[in-house]
Order: sequence, then structure tokens, then C-alpha cells
Amino acid sequence: MIVRILIAGFASFVAGLSYLTGLARIMTGFLLGFGALCSVVAGIFFLLPVDANRLVLPVYEKVPAWPYFLIAAILLGMLAVLFLTKGKPAEEEPVSASHFKFLLGGIIGYLASMFVSSVYWFPSDVVRRAADPSSLTSEVLFGTCLFLAGITVSCALLYRASKGSSERHPDLMRRFVLGLFTFLQLDKMPLLVAYLLIYSPETKVVFPYLAALALTSYIPVGIFLVQTTRECRITG
Repeated sequence: MIVRILIAGFASFVAGLSYLTGLARIMTGFLLGFGALCSVVAGIFFLLPVDANRLVLPVYEKVPAWPYFLIAAILLGMLAVLFLTKGKPAEEEPVSASHFKFLLGGIIGYLASMFVSSVYWFPSDVVRRAADPSSLTSEVLFGTCLFLAGITVSCALLYRASKGSSERHPDLMRRFVLGLFTFLQLDKMPLLVAYLLIYSPETKVVFPYLAALALTSYIPVGIFLVQTTRECRITG
């Protein structure tokens, strides 16, 4: 367990440092590629026959796999835009306290999107026994839509925070925001939520058909990463 934590911490440090040192294009390409790969793996996962007793990656319900492949195709399209097109120079804005307020609001909103939505995703034992399956599904759907909306708004705030610059360091806030975003592993949250919605051993609540909707939150994350990277003066 300790080794895994150290590996995850080292990966976060390297990702954040890559953005801070100007390797934004390469790092964004890695993140988008990782998201597309995970989406493809999830699609293949749901192509397997239903087997709840399988020791590795059991499948509880038969759900369509095409949404996962569609998300992967969209992320690959963003990857092509990142490497095959050239972004327009961003408008210069002197760094001010408002940029840090946007940054703080984006991070808080990002984290709150997951923790607030988890109330609807994983109801208590009492609520689960008293409610019928259709009402539970409606609550989980609402929580997932709330999560998707929260991630989208948070990415918009983070993008707004990245506009700050200075004469000596035109990419000052862009590098800082992207570096902090990846150092905190916020880009992995859509994948984590999708996994939790497929199945959770702790709660025994199974909603795999909503996992694809949660995974679409990787799209606003990808748009934020690509647009911010394209506005960097030095991208690597």
C-alpha cells in the first residue's frame, strides 16, 4: 500500500513539474491519451458476458458499450486538435487577486462536485431499504448530472484563472493552474467516479448504465486542458 502511494505521489509530482517546466503539450497529450485508453478498456469490459461471480472485473448487468468508445473517440479528436492545430495567442491579463479567487473557486467546486454528488450515489442502508429501485436510480441520475455540471463549471473557473500573466512570464498562471490541477490528480476524478458507479464493494449499489454519463465529464476536462495548453507560449 505504501509503495502504491509513493508511486502515485511521484506520478503527480512529475505531471505537475512537466507543466511548470513548459512541457504542457506533451503532458496534456499523455492525459488525454490515458483517458481515451481507459474509455476503450471500459467499453471492452462491457462487451464481456455478464458474470457476477467472476473474481476479476465482474459484470453485473448487460449495458451498451458504445458510449465508452464514443467518449474515447472524442478524446482522441481533442488529441488530434492539440497536435495538428496551432492555438491563437491569448489576451494578456496582469495577474491579480481575482485569478487566485477563480483558482480557489474552481478547485473547491471540483472537489465539492464529487462529495456532494456522493450523497445521491451511495444512499444509506436505511434509505436503500425503504426506497424502490426506480427512485434510487433517479437519485443516482440526479447526482451524476450534478457532478457533470459541477465539473464543467469548475473547469470554466480554472480556465478563467489561467488567464493571468506578466511581462516576464506570459504563461505564469497557465503553467501554475495546469501544474496544480495534475498534481492534485483532478484529471483522474471522472475515471474514479465511473468506476464507483459501475460497482462499489462497500455499498453494493450497482448502477453501471450511468457510469458512461459520469465518464463524459472527461470531455470538459479535456477541453480545459487543450484550450489552456494551446494558449501557452511555450508548450514543449
